[in-house]
Amino acid sequence: MAHSPHHSRLMRDRRGYSALIATIIMVLVVMFLFYNIYLFKLNRDNDLQNAVSRSQQLDADRAAESLKIQSATKTGGSGFPIVVTCILKDDGSVPIQVVRLWLKDSTTSSITAVNASLLSQNVVLQPGASKIQTFTVTVPGALSSDSFTLTLVTSRGNSAVAFIY
Repeated sequence: MAHSPHHSRLMRDRRGYSALIATIIMVLVVMFLFYNIYLFKLNRDNDLQNAVSRSQQLDADRAAESLKIQSATKTGGSGFPIVVTCILKDDGSVPIQVVRLWLKDSTTSSITAVNASLLSQNVVLQPGASKIQTFTVTVPGALSSDSFTLTLVTSRGNSAVAFIY
């Protein structure tokens, strides 16, 4: 088989092949690195967008939450636990879970407040619903004639306050 003189000259002169192969490999490596960095940045941007969306939804839910204490009465005291009975109403558009109760004795000069978790009682109100709820709280040194400030805290951090006389 006869080869053209041009072909035989290319076969003898192989100086340019290594530079060409090295350039192709370098371009492939750069493209691979760029692709990985691009995917990493895309995933981080996606994670950020998801976190922002969740935060905005939590803020919207917190703003839509509206707990009202329509009435509150107390019994007990003078060495006995205070029993607080109140009517709770969800005026918002999202369900409410009451998770904490603060009861402060407003009559005494010393600051006497009781903090109680309500997670075990599972106080949940659906939008527009009312509920009569009873809480039993022990306030040291409280008398049956004392006045109290009742604060209920929701799972989203909102609170409702009522004064009990």
